[in-house]
Amino acid sequence: MALETSPAVPCAPCSTAHYRPSFWERYRSFFLSFNVLVTVVNALLLVAGFVASWAFHATLAADILWIASALIGGSPIFVLAARGIVKGDLTAGVMVSVAMIAAVLIGEYSAAALVAFMMMFGEMLENFTMARANNALKELARLIPADVTLLCDGRELVVPVEQIHIGDVLLVRNGERIPVDGAVTAGQAAVDQATITGESVPVDKQAGDTVFAGTINTAGTLQIQAQKIGRDTTLGTIVKLVEEAQKTQAPVQRVANKYAQILVPITFAIAILVYLLTGQLVRSVTVLVVVCPCALVLATPTALAAAIGNAARHNAIVKSGTGMEALGKVQVIAFDKTGTLTVGQPRVAEVVALDGTDANAVLTYAASAEKFSEHPLGRAIVEAAIAASLPLTEPHDAEVLTGYGVRARSDGRQVLVGNRALLNSAAIPITPEHDARIAGLEAAGYTVVPVALDRQMVGLIALADTIRPEAIEAVRALKMAGLDKTVLISGDNAATVAAVAAQLGVDEYHAQVLPQQKLDLIRQLQVGGRQVAYVGDGVNDAPALATANVGIAMGAAGTDVAIETAHIALMTDDMHQLPHLLRLSRETLRTIRLSVAFSMSMNLLSLTLSTFGIIGPAVGAMMHELSALPVLAYSARLVSYSYRPRS
Repeated sequence: MALETSPAVPCAPCSTAHYRPSFWERYRSFFLSFNVLVTVVNALLLVAGFVASWAFHATLAADILWIASALIGGSPIFVLAARGIVKGDLTAGVMVSVAMIAAVLIGEYSAAALVAFMMMFGEMLENFTMARANNALKELARLIPADVTLLCDGRELVVPVEQIHIGDVLLVRNGERIPVDGAVTAGQAAVDQATITGESVPVDKQAGDTVFAGTINTAGTLQIQAQKIGRDTTLGTIVKLVEEAQKTQAPVQRVANKYAQILVPITFAIAILVYLLTGQLVRSVTVLVVVCPCALVLATPTALAAAIGNAARHNAIVKSGTGMEALGKVQVIAFDKTGTLTVGQPRVAEVVALDGTDANAVLTYAASAEKFSEHPLGRAIVEAAIAASLPLTEPHDAEVLTGYGVRARSDGRQVLVGNRALLNSAAIPITPEHDARIAGLEAAGYTVVPVALDRQMVGLIALADTIRPEAIEAVRALKMAGLDKTVLISGDNAATVAAVAAQLGVDEYHAQVLPQQKLDLIRQLQVGGRQVAYVGDGVNDAPALATANVGIAMGAAGTDVAIETAHIALMTDDMHQLPHLLRLSRETLRTIRLSVAFSMSMNLLSLTLSTFGIIGPAVGAMMHELSALPVLAYSARLVSYSYRPRS
């Protein structure tokens, strides 16, 4: 039952805002997991067997301890192998199980126990790497306060966050974390949104503004109406998508598993051949032990899980292992302009009235037609009219023409607001004088929006956008990372796009491109098998994001379309993360290739030594499984991999 509280009493979110769990608390579930406990018992019995054999020369006791170690440590392996056989899937576990059984049958009890331990220990290291990768997600999940203040019939009730429903109004005081995605209904405050949007300074919020779960109210008091709760919040979506990504298999991972399935019957054939040629069962068992593709199977998912966790720590959601692999092969990156390379908050710089029309009238008609527009240019026009205290009217028969502009009726007059293509399609003439005026504004770097009333052009609205401060450095860093080409694609006019392209230093640009034409450009860039990434805002660019080999949505916080469409979603507008992601993905592929090469080299060496009887099952097991440890460690380092571009 919820208890009524006094505002003076500090709530749970305030008192736990800076609490950081200990190492044991963060990894307790891992250390108490069944596989870890089995591995520990397996190891203790294995060591006890060696002590009994070497220190006390108790051969029988040592054999019993080793058999117990093999049975306990091998039980999870036997179960997985049996399931694989039932499904017709020959995994590495099948080979390991056969090798352990054969070792026991010929009296190599210590070898059987050692194989079980090495296999379980390798899997434990893989799981620990995944636990480290998931720890960043758990830290994000802990940003949601356990208890919240609910406003109900004029009272303040402290209730568990699980009891909150959509539409509830919550009170968030200074220093508290915001528990839901919602809209501010009352109050003013500065909110630290760094965990979601990456903004370095708190953002002022007031009635009508959107806030995100997990962010901190640093100053002021807010009343917030819940719009998204729990797993549906932006924060919850981040956690959910990364969890799903770590469960998927990239093509390189599927190839590794397929290779392992092929290797199993080949290894059995080699073991049988060795026995037929030498007549020594020990050598055949040793072959089975040393050729187990443990490192090959374990290293790939470990590397992908570590890389996906690393990306999550940098506010980037890689939705699958496929996305990480594809990004590592990208040769060309194409960018949308507005909202991606530019701030995406254009402002009206000048209103040009034509043929005696009043400038305020031009802005009024244009803003009325754009009143409900979601396009950045349309919003800028409306904001300029409101700032000038111009009387806006309700538009009638409003129609958004994607890639062109808006058509509507205002005060009984037909209004067209858009680009030249819109006027051309409506057969509205553009005189040479007007064309020269447009060209002059575009040459100055402005985006020019013509305004027509009753099929007559009456004015021009010049808007200016700002290139993101980090965009130039990011493009340069991407080129240094080994890209063949950077491309700018925009629906804006050629002069404006050329000016932006020159400042950014991109290799190629395309202007006045409609959304459907972006698909053709992406496909043209893909000619010859080139891998292309497209970076956009995830709304108008959705088709291009889906068509590219890798779609990357910029500033996806609060934008469901971006998260659903793109292969990778950046939860911040900071382009500095792109070079890091590109380097991370390429390092992941390099790690996987080196791990496979090392694993196969060690398998070949071990196979040669075992075939000629140089090593036995116990030494072979130790040699083979120990070779998997550096592979796992090398893959696990991707969790903390960091790329720093050279200055």
